[in-house]
Amino acid sequence: MPEAKPHQSPKYGNKLGHQIFYCLLRWFGPNPAYILLAFVVPYYVFFLKRPRKLASFYLKRRFPEDSSLKRLFRTYYYIYQFGMVLIDQAAMGILGRKAFKIDFPGWEELLNLSKKKKGMVLITSHFGNWQTAMAAVEDLAAPVNFLIHLEEHMEGRHFFDLAGIRDKIKVIESTGFMGGLIDVIKVLEKGECVAIMGDRAWGSRTQYCNFLGKQAAFPVSPYHLVTASGADLVVLLTVRTGKLAFKIDFFYLTDDDTEWKNLSAKEAINRLLPKYVRTLEDYTKKHPFMWFNIFDFWSEHKEDFEEEKI
Repeated sequence: MPEAKPHQSPKYGNKLGHQIFYCLLRWFGPNPAYILLAFVVPYYVFFLKRPRKLASFYLKRRFPEDSSLKRLFRTYYYIYQFGMVLIDQAAMGILGRKAFKIDFPGWEELLNLSKKKKGMVLITSHFGNWQTAMAAVEDLAAPVNFLIHLEEHMEGRHFFDLAGIRDKIKVIESTGFMGGLIDVIKVLEKGECVAIMGDRAWGSRTQYCNFLGKQAAFPVSPYHLVTASGADLVVLLTVRTGKLAFKIDFFYLTDDDTEWKNLSAKEAINRLLPKYVRTLEDYTKKHPFMWFNIFDFWSEHKEDFEEEKI
């Protein structure tokens, strides 16, 4: 089987455009950036075909009864929401956490889990602003490592770049040897935390699960890690609630007495993956314009993924 090619995030805007928004944030705060965004989004929605196409994969599944006109207006609102999330992401790096209002109802429970030093896998998703959620977990009792793919065209746009703290962030490159999983297991066995995307495979092994009415390929790495290390597994989902404000919801997937290390990877995947997918699906129903996995997630062409048959 040929080596799987990791899916790439869409390229939006250019360096000059990004710098204009960054300058507005530094000098005047977020409001002028939000206003400018309202004039930029119509260009992407009404004059460019590709953004509409990328947004349509999700919107057609989430709102299957929409007419073409209604979907066009939903697309505008959806892309505008996406833009505001990107502005907030930049603001997290430029203005810092103190400028934000963070509602994190499960913080104490998550903090207590990290104090167990059992190791913890934090499943994040392309929901709301996952980067601000990761900035918010810096105060856990165990170090947090990021299993991510640092794409060249995203250079300088992560919150840790804009805050000038890239050298303080512990990154495990997901395109490394065995997808970085050997390094991940090592840090989990030391009692540390690892943040990993649950809704994008980056070329790693996947399993199909029904999501919004059709089978979609989800990465299985988080569930392999639970059986390999015995670590806890939690889901963090983030929604934008207003100007520089967001809420983080916490879901503890390994909250029973199961000895996950004693299960096979297949058993763990079949028990834990559906729990994550249902959690994600329920969240899209509550917050339909906050899931930004903007590509054909339901594609039957698996050039981007290597499917695991189990």
